[in-house]
Amino acid sequence: MEKKLLLAPSMGCCDLYDFENQVRFIDEHADFLHIDIKDGNYVKTFGVGPDFMTVLKKVVKTPMDAHLMIRHPQEYIEACAEAGAEYITPHTDCIESDAFVTLNKIISLGCKAGIAMNPAAPLEGIRHYLPLLSKVTIMIVDAGYAGQKVITQMYDKIRTLVQWREEMGLDFLIEADGSMNAGVYRPLYEAGADVVVLGPPALWNKDKDIRKAWEIMEKEVEAELSSCTRS
Repeated sequence: MEKKLLLAPSMGCCDLYDFENQVRFIDEHADFLHIDIKDGNYVKTFGVGPDFMTVLKKVVKTPMDAHLMIRHPQEYIEACAEAGAEYITPHTDCIESDAFVTLNKIISLGCKAGIAMNPAAPLEGIRHYLPLLSKVTIMIVDAGYAGQKVITQMYDKIRTLVQWREEMGLDFLIEADGSMNAGVYRPLYEAGADVVVLGPPALWNKDKDIRKAWEIMEKEVEAELSSCTRS
């Protein structure tokens, strides 16, 4: 049986006027809750913080992933762990000088270590600490800029990761993040992605009613994957 594509809605995109309804619905249907934490420095926009996860944790069962789009992620790790993050995912270029220390700290706090990579980041830079990782997030656009076209060369990066994972006998998840929408699911799935992050174009913009929006998104995903296979 073919493996399904796991769905990770970006929870900071929820409509504040319909927040509780959307959170409860998504919690029942999503595989992960993606939490973009931004500092206005690493990317030029601001996101939610650990306090957001603290509130969500009171009502959700789905694993939360703290995507640290911040210049100094080391300063947020303990707060994210305390807030209930199951995964903590800093960017490669923010932990180059202390990658092993940072990832081992995440694991020591009882969380799963992830890593996120901007499109220009070389895969070779993470090869030596892949055994510490539970998830690798491949940005298929440059982080922090809305409305970009998908950088299709990232499909090759995903294929390489799949190969390394098999060769090294590892089991980390491969996640794709950025400009997700119809037309992207199939090539990502065929390349070997396990998880896709859903933003407004992929989900919330489909309909004001989150149930209808989810149904539309799900049908788009199913339509693209129904006729394709991967090894």
